[in-house]
Amino acid sequence: MPVRKTVNNSRSFDVFQDRTKYYEELRRKRNDVTVELRKSKRDEQMAKRRNMDTLAIISNDHDDIIEPNIDYEMTMDNIKEGLLSSSTVHQLNCLKYARKMLSSRKSAPIDDFIQAGILPMLTEFLTHKYNNKTDFQYECAWILTNIASGSSDNTLSIIKIGAIPLLVDLLKSPDVRVMEQAVWALGNIAGDGPEPRDEVLSHGIVPVLNSLLRSTTEVTAQQNIVWTLSNLCRSKNPPPNFNALLPSIPLLVEMLHHNDSQVISNACWALSYLTDGSNEKIQVIIEAGTLSAIMKYLEVDDTSILIPALRVVGNVVSGNDVQTKHALDHGVLRYLQHLLTHKRIPVVKDAAWLLSNVMAGSVDQIQAAIDHQLLPILSNVLRRGDIKVQKEAAWAINNLFSGGTVAQKAQLIDLGILEPYCGLLLSPDMRMVEIILEGINQLLEKASEDGTQGKICILIEEACGLDHLEALQNHTSQKIYEMAYAIVEKYFQGEDEVHGFDDREIMSLEMNSPNSMFTFDNLTHNV
Repeated sequence: MPVRKTVNNSRSFDVFQDRTKYYEELRRKRNDVTVELRKSKRDEQMAKRRNMDTLAIISNDHDDIIEPNIDYEMTMDNIKEGLLSSSTVHQLNCLKYARKMLSSRKSAPIDDFIQAGILPMLTEFLTHKYNNKTDFQYECAWILTNIASGSSDNTLSIIKIGAIPLLVDLLKSPDVRVMEQAVWALGNIAGDGPEPRDEVLSHGIVPVLNSLLRSTTEVTAQQNIVWTLSNLCRSKNPPPNFNALLPSIPLLVEMLHHNDSQVISNACWALSYLTDGSNEKIQVIIEAGTLSAIMKYLEVDDTSILIPALRVVGNVVSGNDVQTKHALDHGVLRYLQHLLTHKRIPVVKDAAWLLSNVMAGSVDQIQAAIDHQLLPILSNVLRRGDIKVQKEAAWAINNLFSGGTVAQKAQLIDLGILEPYCGLLLSPDMRMVEIILEGINQLLEKASEDGTQGKICILIEEACGLDHLEALQNHTSQKIYEMAYAIVEKYFQGEDEVHGFDDREIMSLEMNSPNSMFTFDNLTHNV
C-alpha cells in the first residue's frame, strides 16, 4: 500500500485539528487510492469465474457424457441425488453439470447451490481416495473456484467445509489440470480479503507454490501460480505474514524477466503489495534487485504492467531518504516526464504521487527533480488534471513549499503556480481545499522564517488567494473555516506594516519586480 512522505515542521498551527498527526506521520497512508487501484486490478488481472467457453484446457474423454440443455435440465435435488448415487458415471455427470451451471456468465446460482447442501458433499471427491479419479477432483476444484468468485459469504462457506487443506493437497497432483485448478481456487479464496488470505497461508501453501513455479514450464500454470501469490500478498488491514512470503520474493523478481505479459503483470502487483509497508519491508524488496529488473517497465505501453511497476517504484520512493535515493540512482526521474503526460489518468496520478514523495525528500532530491525539468510539467498537471490528479500535484507542491529552499520555491512560483493553486480553494472537493490550505500555511510559515513572508503574501493576494481565503470563512465545513480564518488572521491582518514589509522593503520589491514577477535575487540559497 502506498505511503506518502510528508515533510516535518516544528511549528504548529493550532486551529488545525489534526495538525500534530499531520506532521508526525512522515509516511502518510493512502487507503483511498489503493482500494481504487486494487478494485481496478481485480478486474484487469483475470476473471475469477472460469467460463467454459474461455478455457482451452477443458477436454477429456468424458466431457461429452452430459451437456446442460433444454431437453435435460437437472435441479439441485437431481444433482444432490446423483452425487449420492453408487454409479461413478452418474456422479461425474452431476459434477460436470454443476460445474457448467456455475460457470454461467449470467446469474450463476451459487447461493442456491450452497443452500441445497451440496457443497459439503464435494469434499469427499477431493480426498486421497480419489487420486486415481482426477476427473472428479478437477470438476470439484473448478466448482469451488466458481463459488469463491461469488460473495464473501460464498467464500466463507468453502472455508467452513474444510476445503482449503484439501485444495492445497491437490497442488501436488500429477494431473496438471487438477493442480492448475486448485491453484486458481486457492487464489480466489485468498483474494477475498485478509481473513481468507491468512487462512490459506496458514496451510503452508507458499513453499508448494514456490516449488511449482520452479518446476513448471507451462505458461498458463505460471500465470496462475504468480497470480495466486499476488493475492496472498494483498490486503493490509492487517497485512499478510511477510516472513511467510519472504521465500517467494526472489522468484517474483525472477518472473519480471519472463516473456509473458500476464506473468510480469502479476509479479509486479505482488511486489507492489509487498513494498506497501514499512521501510524494513521495502529494503528487503530493494535488496532482491527489484528496481534493476522493473524500471524498464515504466516506459511500456501495456498499463497492466506499467501501473503496478509504477506502484512498486513509488512505494520505494515513499521510504526513507536512502531508499528514495536508491530509486533516483536507478533513473526514475527520467521516466516522469512521459508518465506525467500519459494519456491514462491513473498513470498520471501515480506519477504525481511518486513525485510528491521525491519532493518530500532532501533538498538534493528536490533539486534532482527540478534538474529533470519536472516543475513545468507539474504546473501543467495541476492546471489540467482531473481532481484526483490535482490532489497528487498539490501534495507535491506542498512538500516543495515545506522542504524546499527559497530558490527552489522561487522556481516553482515563477511558473505562475499560485494562481491555479489558490484557485483550487474553490474546489467542491473539501479534501482538496484542506490540502491547499495546508500548503498555503506551510508556504507562509516557512516564508516567515526565511524573510520572504511579505512577498509571498502579496503574490497570494495577486493570485486571488486572499479573496478565496476570506470566502472560505463562510464554508459549511468548520475545519475549513477555521483553517482559512487562522491563515488570514495570522498573515494578512498587519496594521502598521503591509504584509510584514516596511517602506524600504516595498520599494526594493518594486525595483526588483517591475512586472510583479516573483524574484529572490537577493535571497537565493545555494542548493
